[in-house]
Amino acid sequence: MSDIILSTRTFPPSGTQDLGIIYGISCLSSNFIRDTKASIRNLTVGGELGDYAEMIQKGTELAKSRLISEAERVGADGVYGVKIATPQVAGGAAEIIMYGTAFKNV
Repeated sequence: MSDIILSTRTFPPSGTQDLGIIYGISCLSSNFIRDTKASIRNLTVGGELGDYAEMIQKGTELAKSRLISEAERVGADGVYGVKIATPQVAGGAAEIIMYGTAFKNV
């Protein structure tokens, strides 16, 4: 388990030095069967698209893991101002970008 602290605070913790902006990015694709199943559900009964929700959850966990790995790589003690962006670069895909400012305790 990592000791990296993640925070959505917009101000750096006191007694720290900024190390710069870091990112954790994931992009998971769907498949034909998943897309067809989601389209049929969307056109008929509605409700949650469980396969897509699971894909987004996995993508978010992967982006967070990569953000923490990047923080460890730069020698950070934590990351503040953490935000999540979800651009769409392709249909049927889950793109997750998690970013923030790495800091080191001084």
